[in-house]
Amino acid sequence: MPTKHVDKLIEAYLDGRLSPEKRYLVKTHVRDCSDCARRLFDARRLDAELGTTMNAALGQPTPRTILHDRLRESLYTDRSTRPAFLGWAAPVKALNAVGTVAVIALLAAGAVTVIRGQISLSDPGPLLASVAPDQAGKEVANTAPAPPVLERYTSRANPTNPAISDRAILSDTLSLPTPSANAADTRNPSIPGAAAQAFDRTMGGTSAALKLEEEAALDRLTNPRLPDGTIAFALFNRALDPQTYEIHFIKPDGTGHYKFPAKGVSEPALHPKEKYNNLVFRAWSEPTSPRSLLSSDAEGNHHPLSLTNFWEDAQPDWSPTESRIIFASQRESDRRWRLYSTWDDGSIEVNLRREGKSPTFAPDGYRFAFESCNEAGSSCGLWVGDLDFSEFQSRPILLDPQAKAPDWSPVAEKIAYMANPNGDYDLYLVKSDGTNARRLTNTPANDGLPTWSPDGEWLAFVSDRGGKWGLWLLHLKSGHLHQTIAFESTPLNPPDRVPYNEHGKRFWWDEQLSWGP
Repeated sequence: MPTKHVDKLIEAYLDGRLSPEKRYLVKTHVRDCSDCARRLFDARRLDAELGTTMNAALGQPTPRTILHDRLRESLYTDRSTRPAFLGWAAPVKALNAVGTVAVIALLAAGAVTVIRGQISLSDPGPLLASVAPDQAGKEVANTAPAPPVLERYTSRANPTNPAISDRAILSDTLSLPTPSANAADTRNPSIPGAAAQAFDRTMGGTSAALKLEEEAALDRLTNPRLPDGTIAFALFNRALDPQTYEIHFIKPDGTGHYKFPAKGVSEPALHPKEKYNNLVFRAWSEPTSPRSLLSSDAEGNHHPLSLTNFWEDAQPDWSPTESRIIFASQRESDRRWRLYSTWDDGSIEVNLRREGKSPTFAPDGYRFAFESCNEAGSSCGLWVGDLDFSEFQSRPILLDPQAKAPDWSPVAEKIAYMANPNGDYDLYLVKSDGTNARRLTNTPANDGLPTWSPDGEWLAFVSDRGGKWGLWLLHLKSGHLHQTIAFESTPLNPPDRVPYNEHGKRFWWDEQLSWGP
């Protein structure tokens, strides 16, 4: 079995540069990979034999990263002893005094001989995808018609409520096994008993404090604590007279549920950092007036302030760095979606001169992602632009006409969105440069309208799992699922009548969720 996927992780593990979570995942993975176990065992033995001497010769506390990289490079380019020696000794001369170089040269010759006999000379590969979920996934070129379809969603029943699944196994997240005393022998028969025991002794060399950290990391992965904050969502209340939209607020654990006092409002946007005067929403008709984008505090203690002047203005999003709001509108006579920005007092509205909808700010408050196509109506999908040059310098990052409702992580260069390649919507994740697109959910149900938690570790979304719509949470590292609330009425689509169909029929994916502090 090729082991290039652990080459760099072995060094990071030995250097102590991995988090407790990743250390645990490395250990569980290596237990299933006999070649990986031998590689780690050999590397650790080599480190014990040569590490102290090399440190003393260099006079550096941690020379392993520099020396091992250079030594490995010389071995990979030419297997003869002399070129490897010369290729490694030359850069060392620039780092040490002449007298030290002589000692290092002798060590290098010995290291070449030992490493050739202990470590495979295959090229070092990338970091193991299953150990670093946020870096995993197949890279998708901008010309890809749709994101890749990966492993099917699986679930296990919640003993307190069989209708609720409490875990989603992400396609590129390592499944977490239950630790056992004889895991090395029972989980991988290909590892002989002696090798398994040697591996266990190797892994058992960690300190008691580090073991406690790894145990705590395992607990955080398998039982993540629900996050803080407030989630805002809108539902169409068919029991009211007249029937209309209402905005709801709820804590991630399902407590603190209350309704915004104004009726006929939807598409809420909570400020990602502020807790007061932090709500922008869309007003549809009376009794809320005027019919435009309005701002208020989430409790409705202040009279809403009108931010725009057109009833077609929609889909607001707050800048995380200033009191600016970006939104989309069909206000022009051709009724095409275009992007605009304004301040929280309604002043200095700017036409961004870019067609698009569903804008979402990056953490820098300057760039934003949105749904769009080019001027010819092709290259449709997710695009990225900025406040100054969006007209001519916006670019597509994901060519998928079905990609909708993007939401940019508040702490990273990652964008969550929904897409429908198989007849139902699921959640996806892509980097802001268009790489590493991966599927997060894969069920016969619809999952959509993702919004990030303020810490960037969870996604909230709506889903009709089990035949009934509700609000769900997904922990990205562990795949843990939690249902926050089940909605009382379904479906989410409003009736096909004015004012909801004045420029085209309105669907459930035209709404949005928001997660604030």
